[in-house]
Amino acid sequence: MIALAAALLAGCSVPPPELGVAPDVQVHQEDALRLIAIGDTGEDNASRRLVAEAAAKVCAERGCDLLLLLGDNLYPLGLSADDDPRFDAVMVGYEAVGVPVYGVMGNHDYGKGRDLEAAAHQLAWASAHPLLTMPTPAYRFRAGPAELFALDTTRAFWGDPTPQADWLREGLEASSARWRVVLGHHPYRSNGTHGNAGAYEGLAWAPYASGEGLERLFEGALCGRADLYLSGHDHNRQWLEACGVQLIVSGAGSKTTPITDRGNQTRFAEASEGLVWVELGAQMTVAFYDQRGALELEGVR
Repeated sequence: MIALAAALLAGCSVPPPELGVAPDVQVHQEDALRLIAIGDTGEDNASRRLVAEAAAKVCAERGCDLLLLLGDNLYPLGLSADDDPRFDAVMVGYEAVGVPVYGVMGNHDYGKGRDLEAAAHQLAWASAHPLLTMPTPAYRFRAGPAELFALDTTRAFWGDPTPQADWLREGLEASSARWRVVLGHHPYRSNGTHGNAGAYEGLAWAPYASGEGLERLFEGALCGRADLYLSGHDHNRQWLEACGVQLIVSGAGSKTTPITDRGNQTRFAEASEGLVWVELGAQMTVAFYDQRGALELEGVR
């Protein structure tokens, strides 16, 4: 409710994020990318540590090239300094996965919503630590047969989404990659507490709080252009499809919130901690694992 009040009173204006390029990721098999995506990992508790261990287990069993952190990397209000030791604590365990870790920031990484200094601290931490790659708030890179576009959905939520929407649309349309993947913190569609962009929290009547700008970004740039969109924000795991894009919500990296009916059909929906493993090769394979590394569902698209 604090964020809602601030949004309604202040107009939610923040400058657009810097758009950058990250180093390409070398894959083990030229024609396939295998990745794990985990969101909302910012609480250093037993569940987070178990999920990190499960990621290492799954990668050892199935192979991995990349680990993606989908935002809200430090609760409750992001980093307070470039060398904030709390961030060291919540990153423990991911080095054991043995692959590059790329990330995006979520709303909690921006403090109470528009704390650009907190976000800058996280970028500075990443620049000083080889474990995490996050060169700019939004960036793109290649990984085998895929090109990945990392969004700063919090900046688009609180400010003008147009710069990122234009960048994403143009990049997806120009990409020659077999697979086009987008990652961000906020979901486009979700059967969770936060729900669907444009009606977040059920507040379709409140343009700023509802994520109306993000809805425009997704529908104007993501839809019909990307193959896969990975997000968190809702603390559960889901597999949905909309506007020709496979939508994965993987926000159960350290805690959970319930599955809620938001009118979306799901192939998988589970309100327990865990992760998702994706292979992009001749086809898209999606596998959901619990916090012990046990397979719950696997499907192809």
